[in-house]
Amino acid sequence: MRLRCPHCDHLGSIRTTKVMTATVSQHYVVCSNFECGHTWRATTEADMTISPSATPAASVHLPLASHMRRDVLAQQIRSGSTAEHTPLMTPPETRDLFAPASVDGPS
Repeated sequence: MRLRCPHCDHLGSIRTTKVMTATVSQHYVVCSNFECGHTWRATTEADMTISPSATPAASVHLPLASHMRRDVLAQQIRSGSTAEHTPLMTPPETRDLFAPASVDGPS
């Protein structure tokens, strides 16, 4: 990922990233314009789910975009058949996407 320099509008390169939480990271960025030479820190945040993950993490709770048809997703999950698949990059994790949150917070 590259970010635009707030001073000269050239692209900057991320040199270092510090993960703050599962959804927030801080990036240290250097401007590619040698005449500008600006370095800065930028913070990025995942703030909405546009398309659901096939391997959701139980600890990540992002709101679903308003265009998502929750009723259709729920119906597809209830009536869909399953096929064998072993994820290559992430460990499998299953939980009910539509389970009500507990009193202590999301499960």
